[in-house]
Amino acid sequence: MAQEHLYSTIALCPECLRSLKAEVFADEGGEVWMERTCPEHGTYRTRIWPDVEHFKWLTSRAMPKTAPHNTIPMTKPCPFGCGTCARHERRGTLLEIEVTWQCNLHCPVCFMSADDEEHDPTLQEISDMYDVIAKAVGTDGAVQLTGGEPTCRKDLPEIIRMGREKGFWGIELNTNGLVIAARDGYLEQLKSAGVTGLFLSFDGLTGDVYEATCGHDILKAKLAVIDRCREAGVQVVLCMTILDGVNDDQLGDMLFYCLENSDVVAGLALQPAFSSGRFDTECKNMMTAGDVIFKLSEQSKGLIEPKDIWPLGCSNPLCDTGVFMVKSSEATHESGFFPATRRLTYEEYCEAYDPDSPQGSVFYDILVKKGVPVNTGLSIVIMDYMDAYTMDVQRLRECSMMVTVPDGRAIPFCSYHLTDASGRRVYAPWCKEELRQD
Repeated sequence: MAQEHLYSTIALCPECLRSLKAEVFADEGGEVWMERTCPEHGTYRTRIWPDVEHFKWLTSRAMPKTAPHNTIPMTKPCPFGCGTCARHERRGTLLEIEVTWQCNLHCPVCFMSADDEEHDPTLQEISDMYDVIAKAVGTDGAVQLTGGEPTCRKDLPEIIRMGREKGFWGIELNTNGLVIAARDGYLEQLKSAGVTGLFLSFDGLTGDVYEATCGHDILKAKLAVIDRCREAGVQVVLCMTILDGVNDDQLGDMLFYCLENSDVVAGLALQPAFSSGRFDTECKNMMTAGDVIFKLSEQSKGLIEPKDIWPLGCSNPLCDTGVFMVKSSEATHESGFFPATRRLTYEEYCEAYDPDSPQGSVFYDILVKKGVPVNTGLSIVIMDYMDAYTMDVQRLRECSMMVTVPDGRAIPFCSYHLTDASGRRVYAPWCKEELRQD
């Protein structure tokens, strides 16, 4: 099989973040690569997908683009000057508010490099960021409170309550769960304030995985959070950061654990690790979303095939894919579940697709309209974030996951967290300082 050119795009030099023309191609073995040459630092070749035929199939299923509202003028080349600028092609559907950079862990893998940053945003600044989201997508948009570790803030219930008072129906808390596991009644306090769900970092089902990704075996605390969620009636999405040779062999185990606990576990988010921020854990190779799709299929005991997992439509197909697992007495698999995409044509999917749906609820919203019982189903989302090695400007312009900052901007997630090879950020936290200048 000869090398096959697929398309051209704009990528970055990982050392200096210079914008460079890049070529995307399939090699003789059918793997997909992106190559560019920096006049100062040389040629970089980045593997971006394991199978060219699957790559073509997936990218052919891109949804029509819904443009963002309230863009700012273009002042700098991508990924500088984001906010969201007029070059951006898709509107945000999931917007984040960083409430702190403090953290009660020092994880070897942390795209924020969160630690003991003391300069948290004020309540007024957080109020301003809620208003950014309301202006960008309305109060029907999904809001995720993140950090650092949000539970480090003593006024977290007040922050949650503020969002509900502003009219937001859904406020999800991105957390490592340590405080929730340790403190009786704390989750109930957050629920009373208005939190609607947890996005819980959950990297595997054995202690050694957490020693690699978090620096400590905290599995017992993670399992305790799920028990507390069940008791409090708060749904939880488990977020698994995947590293080759560390926990990539646990995808099937995680899938079946989530299915067995689908009364409280609403979703499984699978995220190949990326190297922005702090990345101090050894792994064999950096994985792509395509690797995760194929490994999940291989470990699912016949429950999921690679082409059961479809683009979620809100972003570039290489960024967000997923499937909804329906629990049904009609399921032929021993788990009692089947992938919704087995009973849904692609034409029906396109017709019923709602561009306002966040990543995790695209299939959920479609199935609800069709009258399919979904309360004990499981949403699976595979999110492939970009770093300086994998950054494709075209993909960046289609980002639907934004980080809000107090000055009124909503910045694409991957550009906001982007760091160069020496670990320097492009955007300071909350953009309280000047952008990185070259």
